[in-house]
Amino acid sequence: MDNDQLWPLLGGLLAGGMLAAVGAYAWLSGRIRQETQRHQATEQARQLGAQQLTQARRQIEQLQRENHELRLAVRPAPRPAPRAEAPVDPAEAARLYAEAKLNPAAADVPKAFKDTELLDRSGR
Repeated sequence: MDNDQLWPLLGGLLAGGMLAAVGAYAWLSGRIRQETQRHQATEQARQLGAQQLTQARRQIEQLQRENHELRLAVRPAPRPAPRAEAPVDPAEAARLYAEAKLNPAAADVPKAFKDTELLDRSGR
């Protein structure tokens, strides 16, 4: 192989290498651009989530404060002590008990269900 054939061969090899490098650069730059965009979108979503979380925590704290204030405002008043009942005369209590036993109150309670009726099974 002489120099006349070697120079075009080296020139073609060099041109092919440069063409391959340009193609690889174009392909890789597109991939890098896609990955960069994906990373930026993910980062924005993360920041938005962090902002929403912070806002939700502030709202929870505010609601808890308001709830506490309302509980204090609606706190039931202390109940008065129950009145002591007047002592009952034992003779009067015995008389009332005896009257209740001798004269029971009339039971005007309606029946909840109808009385059971027997059906004729003979087929007549």
